Amino acid sequence: MRVAICSVGAELLSGEIADSNAKWMARRITETGCTTAALLAVGDDRAEIIRALEWLADRADVIVVGGGLGPTSDDLTRDAVADFAGVGLQRHDELVAHLTEVYERLDRPIPPDALAQADIPIGATIHSPLGSAAGFVVDMERPGRPVRVHVLPGVPWEYQGIAERDVLPDLVRRSGGVAQVTRTLHVAGAGESWIDNELRGLTNRLATAADVELAFLARTDEVQVRITATGPDPSAARERATAVLEAAAERLGDAVTSVDEHRLEDLVVELLRARGHSIAVVETVTAGRLCAALSTGPVASEVLRGGLIARDAGCARHQLGATDPDGGVPTTALASAVRERFGADIGLALTGVAPGDPAPEAEPGTVAWAIVGPGESRYREQTHIVGDRAIVQSRSVALVLESLRHRLR
Repeated sequence: MRVAICSVGAELLSGEIADSNAKWMARRITETGCTTAALLAVGDDRAEIIRALEWLADRADVIVVGGGLGPTSDDLTRDAVADFAGVGLQRHDELVAHLTEVYERLDRPIPPDALAQADIPIGATIHSPLGSAAGFVVDMERPGRPVRVHVLPGVPWEYQGIAERDVLPDLVRRSGGVAQVTRTLHVAGAGESWIDNELRGLTNRLATAADVELAFLARTDEVQVRITATGPDPSAARERATAVLEAAAERLGDAVTSVDEHRLEDLVVELLRARGHSIAVVETVTAGRLCAALSTGPVASEVLRGGLIARDAGCARHQLGATDPDGGVPTTALASAVRERFGADIGLALTGVAPGDPAPEAEPGTVAWAIVGPGESRYREQTHIVGDRAIVQSRSVALVLESLRHRLR
């Protein structure tokens, strides 16, 4: 079963946002036993959307379209799909009632244009809305074969929620194939050779297994261990992948920072919250990336008290009034000062020199960090990172977060 993905939105073509929906859907299509035949992004143009559907219909049995179902004049997907199917639009009373309820909760009248979200191509089956706009599925005959088109809102949580509920089960029923699931271990502070050595016994046993594959993917700030398993359905494939993932995680121990889509910074924030600790940050070389990493996620505001971004350690010292008895500006003094300034349980300081920084006293790529915690516990480390400015910054953040994770554990 071949499935094509079509994403609608001018913002995707301009590069303003990444197409996270297509990435997510492609991964989930594989799990259903289907094959992703094509991924295509198209702008908010009715004729262009129709041409995209024509092109995809020649290459796929199912097309999943996302975006362009909102209430504004540039939301043209429902009209284009109706044209493609050769039918008109029909207004549905139950969707009008849903929109009325949505706008009543907002304490606003329904804009006339918003009622277009209740219009669905004649003959289509409605995918009940999770937000304001409903999705739908329509079947049509192409020369020699049928084509099914699932249409979803573009808002990621609506797109994924409706897909999980309505689209993916439909693909599983229609595929009758072999499902494939990939699970990922994220490893920081270790190289591929060390990971390969630790997992050698496991990889040797898997070499003769036809239903599971283990691979490494090195990134600037971590190494991903990817376990891909196949099975008669997504549940069986996931169970097999999970068994191997757990065996690999046991061998790698504390080097594993997170699993699947969970990020290292999310784990650190959760550890801080679980221990009832707040944190404050001062950073130079990373230009705010560390504070940004700790500020993402729904519970970040519960643990991050604040941060200071400075050009260099001297500027940070001036702002925080941090000095040691010998008149220097070590990272431990900065960590202690930022902890006191923001009234946090933990102070974290990260300083260094990125390529291009004017700092003759240190080699570019030199970074140092310190953690001052409850009870005045202190930890300091320094290292050298090879790479350009972006690599030095991203690896610095990863190393510091991994160091903080170890201290919290």
